[in-house]
Amino acid sequence: MTTFTEIAKPSNRFILYAIILITIFEATGQLCLKKFKTASTDSYSYFLLGILFYILVCGLLCYCYAHKGHLGSVNLIWSCMSIIFVIIVGYVFLQETLKTHDFIAIFFALLAIYFANID
Repeated sequence: MTTFTEIAKPSNRFILYAIILITIFEATGQLCLKKFKTASTDSYSYFLLGILFYILVCGLLCYCYAHKGHLGSVNLIWSCMSIIFVIIVGYVFLQETLKTHDFIAIFFALLAIYFANID
């Protein structure tokens, strides 16, 4: 299994950048879909933007897998980063409140990345 340390090597750094973009695109897609469902008008522009961002996520995942990013490693890093990023996006852009369990989720996401990369 490819570890975070291996992905962060200069020769594989493009995979790490792709995972960061996946996280950003997924969070943006979720934000668009949430805005679509909570908007006062029936504008489908948020819905279409959400779909577009998820298409970009799929493309970047294929890019990672084509460049020797292993499914488990890519998914673990992406999932954990996504947990952290979506909680922050919800707090900053949607004025959602942070609760104790959100901080616990962030803590365990960081622990998951750490423990998955112990050699």
